Amino acid sequence: MELRILGSIELWTGNALADIGPARQRSVLGALLVDPERPVPLESLVDRVWGDRPPAGVRNVVHTYVTRLRRALALASAELPEPIGLVRSPAGYLVSTDPGAVDLVRFRRLLKDAQQETLGDQERSVLLQRALTLWRGDALGGMHSDWAARARETLRQLHHEALSQWADTEIRLERPAAVLAELRAALLTDPLSEQLGERLMLALYLEGRSVDALEHYQSMRELIAKELGTDPSRRVQQLYETILRGETAAPAPTFERSTEPYGGGTHSVPVPAAALVRPPSAAPHMLPVDLPDFTGRERELDLVQRTLTHPSATSPPAVVVVGGGGVGKTALAVRLGHRLRSAFPEGQLYAALRGSGARPADPHAVLGRLLRALGTDPDEIPADPDERAEVYRLALAGRRLLITLDDAFDDEQVQPLLPGSGDSAVLLTSRGRLSTPLGARVVHLADLPHGHSVRLLARLLGSERITQEPAAAAAIARYCGGLPLALRAAAVRLNARPHWSLRRYADRLSDEGRRLDELAHSSLSVRASFTASYNALPEDAREVLRCLADLTVSEFDAHLACPVMGKDFATVEDACEQLVEAHFLTVAEPAVADLPTRYRLEGLQRSFAHGLRTGHAEEAAEASSPPPRAPVHQR
Repeated sequence: MELRILGSIELWTGNALADIGPARQRSVLGALLVDPERPVPLESLVDRVWGDRPPAGVRNVVHTYVTRLRRALALASAELPEPIGLVRSPAGYLVSTDPGAVDLVRFRRLLKDAQQETLGDQERSVLLQRALTLWRGDALGGMHSDWAARARETLRQLHHEALSQWADTEIRLERPAAVLAELRAALLTDPLSEQLGERLMLALYLEGRSVDALEHYQSMRELIAKELGTDPSRRVQQLYETILRGETAAPAPTFERSTEPYGGGTHSVPVPAAALVRPPSAAPHMLPVDLPDFTGRERELDLVQRTLTHPSATSPPAVVVVGGGGVGKTALAVRLGHRLRSAFPEGQLYAALRGSGARPADPHAVLGRLLRALGTDPDEIPADPDERAEVYRLALAGRRLLITLDDAFDDEQVQPLLPGSGDSAVLLTSRGRLSTPLGARVVHLADLPHGHSVRLLARLLGSERITQEPAAAAAIARYCGGLPLALRAAAVRLNARPHWSLRRYADRLSDEGRRLDELAHSSLSVRASFTASYNALPEDAREVLRCLADLTVSEFDAHLACPVMGKDFATVEDACEQLVEAHFLTVAEPAVADLPTRYRLEGLQRSFAHGLRTGHAEEAAEASSPPPRAPVHQR
């Protein structure tokens, strides 16, 4: 059973071509098979097949095509142990089959296998030829939409990459004639490709056809000048100059690694192996350094580890770690990434999305960085946001990586950065603005227990200092409220003042009006972290937080807060729930059914709220409205 999209869209059973309906129906199947392990939402399916001109009643049309396809797939695969299905879930439509039945998936697997460093060139050549024979023409043949054109171009570049690697391998094996026909055929459809043109020139030169190589350069130079208004790349020009200097055919090349594009001796073709073939990219390891003093969180680490190391057949294993500012989400994600390095031998991607700051990272720019880390030539990274995301998913397919997206702002920022198949795992951290992408497991990160807080202080300050003043150390831990950021800020301040006793610092922290000022040193600031969360709140929630500081009790319900606020119950309750989501309030336990929820404002959050009322956090009040957000592809 073969599902083919590297050419016309077809379904083969044995040697028989199955009938899967008219062109538009085949287009629906092709749109689902580009990402065979990723459900396609109805809106995306409509866009892929019809673009901005869907027919009237397009939902009914899609339903009809899906029903007919489901019937055709079931009929064609009836004798298989597991017939092909077309299923619908809340996430969208998905072809239910072994991904290896799709020619695009097999192509990528063969390409990946061919890039193993331990392979000899003869074995590499065989694998690349097998991959190239899967192509029967332009991908998604018969589909006519803007999306199909973009996807087709992306896949064409993937084909050119495989063809270039095969040409490089054959040239190293001193068989340049073997690649001439394939290179010429590919250049008929993409005459501006310098990647292919360079290899054709080199193969012709090594075959003793210097004149043909020089003529091809001249025709390529003229076409590039006419269509693009530029000259060929410096590397291609250097190859041209090399051929000119050679005048006649030279002996077989010696391939020596060099940092120069085309440098070498007079009696060999001076092209280093590094210029001829792109070696498989080294496994990217982008994680920040692990904190040597990381303390506690063993239960959370084990839970997340179990989730991420049990891949699903249809979607990537994913976890969202949620918690307030300074609670240690990034530290946990980094510790876990280093712990799981052996479980993800093909590498770990990491992106700081800066969701808690005033300017969240632009996912379009993040995609560019991740693609470069995955080995994509910067010149081949598309400018179009949708196309760049497609190239990213294609680059991840078949690779087992851990993708850590730290401090995510919202779903719109995260969505383009998610993989399209279940091979990789995803670990996200957020202050709580995400839904559950990929059906992720949500892990709420609470404050550190008191005992772990004291242990962290001992690691940061030295156990001897804690042993000398255990009561003062315990007091400092209590004033820090189990917040790792606060504990680290306290330790940095104490390490900068070794002449201070722990008792002296604990006495300073006992003053609630000064507490947040004491818990700040250099870039570590509890107030700054809280301010970022405060600025992201709606105005009603900000007003409620400021007013709650006037309450004389730490536990309350919305009814109690209404007189203070001068607002109705529903408005105050909604604001309180938003403050819970932002980790300023906690819910008092146990909650009683049918009674108003009781909330708590305590610890450092209460100190922050008092600061808002007394003017110690004027910068937060002045910045209470965050700047307008740019479109997602410009952020």
